[in-house]
Amino acid sequence: MSAQPFKTIVLDLLRQGHLDEEAFLQRLTEVERTAIGMPDLWSAKDHIVHWTFWRQDLILKLTAILQHQELPPSEESEDDQINERVFEECKLHLWSAIHAQSERVYAELITLAEQLSEEDLTISNRFTAISKQRPLYTAFLGSCYEHDQEHLAQYYSDRNILPQAIEIRGRCVNRIMQADVPAWVKGSFLYNLASFYTEQNQQEQATALLQEALLLDPRLKERF
Repeated sequence: MSAQPFKTIVLDLLRQGHLDEEAFLQRLTEVERTAIGMPDLWSAKDHIVHWTFWRQDLILKLTAILQHQELPPSEESEDDQINERVFEECKLHLWSAIHAQSERVYAELITLAEQLSEEDLTISNRFTAISKQRPLYTAFLGSCYEHDQEHLAQYYSDRNILPQAIEIRGRCVNRIMQADVPAWVKGSFLYNLASFYTEQNQQEQATALLQEALLLDPRLKERF
């Protein structure tokens, strides 16, 4: 039986993640949709702005590389500083505008992913400005799919709705475990899930997940 193309895996996960986001938005009340967040307690709008910004960042960089153009100038600031700036710039923006922009950027992301070849996604060192030494598909799985799922979970964990946060993080990892991806990719997702449980002071679950992650990718020991 032939392996599933990485392009199919990437597109499937991006689309499933988008369905999760739409379900999340549908559950929000009008008050929750329009709420203005704080630096230590982001609103739903803030999370959407954040993942939209980083999706757009990936799109701009990848498009420039594919078109043999000069990469857009990178900000010298650390990611946390960029996130703080984006938060301050957009915290008062209207819900309707934020949601519309998110949908536009998601559509652009899917269109771009559809245009990529299997070779584009799987050959290492081809897009080092985006995925460093790793294949490009890892940027889609990590910076788009997992990253956005983490923000959905963060919204609930910040509000002490832990069962919902656990469900989101667990479902995210389960999809990866069922996908035809390398063991080290699965190990990385399990490692991040273990870190999430550690943050929630659920050490027993964290330890079990960490052991499983190390079996899949012993190199994770270097993170200790």
